[in-house]
Amino acid sequence: MKKKLKDLADIRTGYQFRGKVATSDDANVAVIQIKDVDETLRVQTSALVPVKVDNPEAYEVAQGDLLFLSRGHRHYAAVVTEPVENTIATGYFFILRPKPSLIRPTFLAWSINQPEFQETMRPFVRGSHIPLISKADFQDLTIRLPPLAVQERIIELQRLFDRERELTSAIQQKREALLHAVSAKLMAGQLKIPGEHA
Repeated sequence: MKKKLKDLADIRTGYQFRGKVATSDDANVAVIQIKDVDETLRVQTSALVPVKVDNPEAYEVAQGDLLFLSRGHRHYAAVVTEPVENTIATGYFFILRPKPSLIRPTFLAWSINQPEFQETMRPFVRGSHIPLISKADFQDLTIRLPPLAVQERIIELQRLFDRERELTSAIQQKREALLHAVSAKLMAGQLKIPGEHA
């Protein structure tokens, strides 16, 4: 069964700043920007910029919300996994608040980031300098909606895969560091190759 995004989540647009986002002395909210989403699509909230925004309620983000990057050459969804208060997102993002009776936030993000959805979205992306998809087009796109139990199973499989990838990367980095250390000692004559004659 396929469902439109607008039937699965409340979708809002982030706050559109006029110019560069700058720290305010009388700030009332913190703001999530593109730089606060890391390469693994995790929202990092430890270094958010404090700003002053009038009537920020419409742009506020809560734990469990998704941020969808609607502008740029890479359109992805990231889940806000940490508790946040008095926090908004910039206008580069759509803020999705999933309906818990229908869909898990992590599954919704996973679905949006899948090649199938990305390909479906491609015809609706406009512009070449800063490509963007409108909220009207985005919210009418569909994803496959399995039962919650199936969603949770898929999420767990993805979590295990991500963990394995992290461990594999860490092992590879340690091997590379060991290679450099051994090579440096060999070059400096601090190690002898077995069977090598002086």
